[in-house]
Amino acid sequence: MNEFAPVPEFARGPEIPDSGYLVTELGGGAYGITSGMVNTMFLVTKKGVVVVDAPLDLGGNLPAGIEEVTPKPITHLIYSHAHADHIGSAHLLARDDLKIIAHDRTAQFIKEAHDGNRPLPTETFGGTRSELDIDGERFVLEYKGDWHLPGNLFIHLPEHRILTAIDSFTVKNAPFFRLLFTPHVPTYFAAMDLMLEYDFETVVSGHMALFGTPEDVQTHREYIRDLRTSATEALREVDLREAAAAAGVPDDNRQARLKVWMDAVVARAAELMPASWDKRLGGTDIFLADNLNAVAWSAFMD
Repeated sequence: MNEFAPVPEFARGPEIPDSGYLVTELGGGAYGITSGMVNTMFLVTKKGVVVVDAPLDLGGNLPAGIEEVTPKPITHLIYSHAHADHIGSAHLLARDDLKIIAHDRTAQFIKEAHDGNRPLPTETFGGTRSELDIDGERFVLEYKGDWHLPGNLFIHLPEHRILTAIDSFTVKNAPFFRLLFTPHVPTYFAAMDLMLEYDFETVVSGHMALFGTPEDVQTHREYIRDLRTSATEALREVDLREAAAAAGVPDDNRQARLKVWMDAVVARAAELMPASWDKRLGGTDIFLADNLNAVAWSAFMD
């Protein structure tokens, strides 16, 4: 049985009621909603409700949470990206007059998935930016690189100072598997810098129960930079031939030699990570080796 360090109090977030969801007022008609495992946001406008994503784990609790706040209809649904854990309940919101907005690349992924739970967007855009005026509310949708999945968006509500950056990081916790499955590690590092260029007070990052701040983004950026520093130093210290010989791997088993070498690199990098992170972020023990593996391979090849 695996043993994990206790989750620090600051990283746990609020208790989720028996209803299975919690709605948090973010100000100016904007609300966050979470199941504890996922989170997203919606904005009540003059005529209706604009929702970002429809997470699978919220399911029917998403419209129920919105109905707690307003009787107005859901008029717009913005897809942050194509992954089913964030838009797999979109079919529960679908109706003939619902506008579903996404990047062209997100629409292509959904089309290829043939998933009835993820309705195709009704409006898409190409390029890097789309600015929407919905009932007098401004939404800036920007595609600034594949830090998580091609088509992933930063969704900025400038007047509300809210940035929605789904699957960019985990507030007050270490990142999930392989830096949230980023396809290209340097782009993930760049995304943290890009996020901090926005004017925002609240960031909605898509997972767990907490909504973050610019300071949370800065902390996460510092953490992944320490991952890179530790991985880079471990690559300098750990010799492939010595690691393979120590593990008794034959010379002709080249794949095994690479495997034991990288395992040794990751183990050394973990030793080099500052111990203070255990007190600054939750879950550092859970995904440390996995994240260091992704960062070390990137430092080696990119």
